[in-house]
Amino acid sequence: MTTGGWGGRRVAALRAAVLAHYGTTCHLCGMPGADSPDHVIPRAHGGTDDLANLRPAHRRCNSARRDMPLEQWRAAHPLPSRAPPSRRW
Repeated sequence: MTTGGWGGRRVAALRAAVLAHYGTTCHLCGMPGADSPDHVIPRAHGGTDDLANLRPAHRRCNSARRDMPLEQWRAAHPLPSRAPPSRRW
């Protein structure tokens, strides 16, 4: 997919695809219940809407990260060791 507009049916379809493919464990906090797609490489930094660049995240985690590079987020918010990863990441 491309980096066009972000909203509506397109986001709903991406959300469903991300959760079906990767599961519902948030890649940002490691807890279950993720309900939104998060860009590994933020769109503001040239990331695409391809499934390979999306991971499941809680809306609150996704919103807190904003367009911060993932490496910077991980340095400030390391994943807890108790959290199992979601499928296929």
